[in-house]
Amino acid sequence: MDLKKYSIRNIDWGKFAKTTKEVLVSIGQGNFLIRMGIHKLFPYILVLFLLGMLNIVLNYVPEQAALKVEKNNVEIETLKIYHSHMNGEIVELNRISTIEQMLQEAGSEVKIPEKPADRIR
Repeated sequence: MDLKKYSIRNIDWGKFAKTTKEVLVSIGQGNFLIRMGIHKLFPYILVLFLLGMLNIVLNYVPEQAALKVEKNNVEIETLKIYHSHMNGEIVELNRISTIEQMLQEAGSEVKIPEKPADRIR
């Protein structure tokens, strides 16, 4: 293989300048791809574009689901805290001393029984 043939000294600069000018004018006019014959590959380019869009969508949907799961986990933790607080209040309200105090504040005459209830048979 003769590498001297491809040397920079053997370039026809006039032809190179003319070709470069044609390419730049073609790009400026917007018909560069048509001059290169890329329009014949349009169906393949369209399929690649659709596959790319499908890839983006299929990666976007699980990401959104993961964000929703994270948000729901935070909400669950908040509700667990609220639930434990409410449980504590209910336990406090079930104490006999608390009930007696609430009855006295309401002005009720009901008191805690002094002896256990009798069963009637």
